[in-house]
Amino acid sequence: MGVGKRSGTRVDCEIAVRLDLVDSIHVSSFEPGTIILVNPRGCAARFGHAIKIGASVRLAGLPGKSTVTARVVNCFWPGEFARFWILGLALDEPGNVWGVENPPEDWF
Repeated sequence: MGVGKRSGTRVDCEIAVRLDLVDSIHVSSFEPGTIILVNPRGCAARFGHAIKIGASVRLAGLPGKSTVTARVVNCFWPGEFARFWILGLALDEPGNVWGVENPPEDWF
């Protein structure tokens, strides 16, 4: 576990989810991905495509809540041989939507 002073303690995990891209007109089904690091304000996740910073997304299939909405705050490709992109997502409504049992004290 690493410590993020602004967002709470970060917890390593592996949560399979589906990401949908949301705009003002419709929701576009995107693809499955894996959340790899969480805190009560957001997560880091691996997905097969880049998504524009600022885009609204919906994550479906979470253990703590069926769906949540978030914004893309970071998107990078980790290197020449990577087959995925890393997205930083900020939850629209913070909380333990990840189903982390016994979350760190700074999550409350």
